[in-house]
Amino acid sequence: MRRIVVVGAGQAGLVLALGLQRHGYAVTVVTDRDAETIRGGRLISNQCVFHPALTRERALGINFWDGQAPEILGASFGLAGDSPEPAVSWQARFDQPAQSVDQRVKVSAWLTAFADRGGEVQIGKVTPDGLDEYAREFDLVLVAAGRGPQFDALFSRDDARSPHREPQRTIGILYLVSGRDEPLPVYPGLTFGLSQAGELFGLPIQSVRGPVFGLGFFGVPGGPMDVWDGVTGVDEHFEIAMTLLRKQFPWVEESLAGAVPSGPLDVLRGRVLPIVRDPVGTLSSGAKVLAMGDAAVTNDPIAGQGANMAAHAAAVYERRILGHGDRPFDEAFLRGTFAEYWEKAQHATRLSNDLLGPPPDHVLATLEAAQTAPEVARRFANIFADPVDYAGWLTDADTARAYLASNGA
Repeated sequence: MRRIVVVGAGQAGLVLALGLQRHGYAVTVVTDRDAETIRGGRLISNQCVFHPALTRERALGINFWDGQAPEILGASFGLAGDSPEPAVSWQARFDQPAQSVDQRVKVSAWLTAFADRGGEVQIGKVTPDGLDEYAREFDLVLVAAGRGPQFDALFSRDDARSPHREPQRTIGILYLVSGRDEPLPVYPGLTFGLSQAGELFGLPIQSVRGPVFGLGFFGVPGGPMDVWDGVTGVDEHFEIAMTLLRKQFPWVEESLAGAVPSGPLDVLRGRVLPIVRDPVGTLSSGAKVLAMGDAAVTNDPIAGQGANMAAHAAAVYERRILGHGDRPFDEAFLRGTFAEYWEKAQHATRLSNDLLGPPPDHVLATLEAAQTAPEVARRFANIFADPVDYAGWLTDADTARAYLASNGA
């Protein structure tokens, strides 16, 4: 029986571990926190999981929140202008509903399910030196420990695929609930606001406290939305968030007029450096290990691709492992596995990086045309579920304008 260890218990690592477990592999998951600690801790991340990734969860029988988590039915876009109303606005349904479940809920439930199904869970911090012991014991070592600095030296930066050397957004996320008897009158989908200072994202989420509304601000460094340094408490975070909402995205303010923070730990602040790394690390013993998820490719969360690409990575890595049989997991296998993942992930990375810059004229024209051309709005909304379509459409000005013309826009 092949023995595989997954270092890290996030979306990528756990979906892979649960998938391999179904095929009889002896899988060990190493995590620095147990399920109870994760569930009771601070907010980990904010994400919208689209249909392809949800399909993977359903195939594994780990879609524990279907029928419970609010469906995310579409996208509502607003471009800030000179008045309280957006200069450009439209709404479009997704081809298939998306879903957002608090990572504390998801990870803790999946970790528990993995253990209940016979998987081994080890609790402890792992260093690059500590990986050598796992490499001696296991047939394959996978590092899915997120974007922390502990493995930066092991997986070197891929300069050709990493255009940024500094974080491009300051991030402030807060979970909200209604402070009144009636629910918040928010859009039943993904609310996306764009201003010169940055972006706003809001969406309904199933959290540790039940249904909440996740409100996230992504500010250009040095600009009016770069305001989170030094903030410590949830009340201060809430006051700043409401001020940003009023100044930058006033058309969203009314739907959150009765909102209050959902809890003292339901906040997240920070910066993310977008980076692609060499996915194969060489240990001091000479053994090779393979990165996956954020350990291999970290995108800015502006495009909501993190959890979705993690699920895609898990599917690709599982398929490659199952197809490899009893052959050694040599460097050719490791690099081939990442290369297959990158065939799709490169488009998510391109989308995420492009959204960090000022939108070019043909993209602005597309956003404006979406107001009067429903098919344009639908296609734009669905690129987040399928970033491959973005590469074949909005990365080229002539192609984008020809598409608009064909749709009478």
